[in-house]
Amino acid sequence: MNNLQTILIWIDGVLDKQFEEKELYKDLELNTLNSIVNDGCVGQLLYSQKDTTTNKDTVKEFNELLGFKHDEKLTEQSFKEKYMDLKIKLISKVEKELCIFSDSVKLDTQKQTNDELVDIIFKSSEQLIMVHYQTINNSLEERRNTLLNVDSILSNLLKNRESHNKNYYINIVIGYNQTNIEIPLTAQQQQQSTNIPNWFNLPKQSFTLSNSLPYDPRLTSPLFTIHYNSIFTRKDNTKSFSESEFINGSNGKILLFQHFRELAFKLGKVPKYGA
Repeated sequence: MNNLQTILIWIDGVLDKQFEEKELYKDLELNTLNSIVNDGCVGQLLYSQKDTTTNKDTVKEFNELLGFKHDEKLTEQSFKEKYMDLKIKLISKVEKELCIFSDSVKLDTQKQTNDELVDIIFKSSEQLIMVHYQTINNSLEERRNTLLNVDSILSNLLKNRESHNKNYYINIVIGYNQTNIEIPLTAQQQQQSTNIPNWFNLPKQSFTLSNSLPYDPRLTSPLFTIHYNSIFTRKDNTKSFSESEFINGSNGKILLFQHFRELAFKLGKVPKYGA
């Protein structure tokens, strides 16, 4: 479809010091986010480098989220060369990111209303619109408000997309504030692990290889990724917006820097990848 636009929303650092923080979700009405999770599919993205501290490197995660490995330099020119002149509208409050792309918009959640941000998105003609939400602080109130703001923006976009002749492919990426959060196995994974005989060698997972070479990514604090479009995405068994649901997603785990190719492929900017 010629009018397809991808909206990539990175909710950065909204998850904090533990898996499934009950207070974060308690009595929080996230109707649109819940609906997107219920009707879409979910996976996990693994950062390529092991960390020496619990403080994450936002700049390096940003680079990998756009498909650039830690030893590759991300510039506007290198981005266009990698993705066939793909035009991006970046909306962010991080100055180092805003300096990369010439047509960036500074995100100021303390001054901009949600309606103003939605208006910017509706008026954008770029094929990819990326909104980087980074919490101002780690307080519970700030992180809850961030989720409510994202839910409100997505609700407005989806309700009014037809009147603006828009067809959106929605990708939401949610990240932890620290690098050492352990993610539990699902009940199904636990059962499978006990049923595997000792003599059987499991096949290597795709995230342990890159270009057929062994890879050892960070397994803690993954970024969760939610894909939604009524035509392109399949529906998995995740029901609502919470970490305990995310880990049941059908998309499994992949390396973070491999993720963007799927978005670019949907926009016709890279050849077919994977199986």
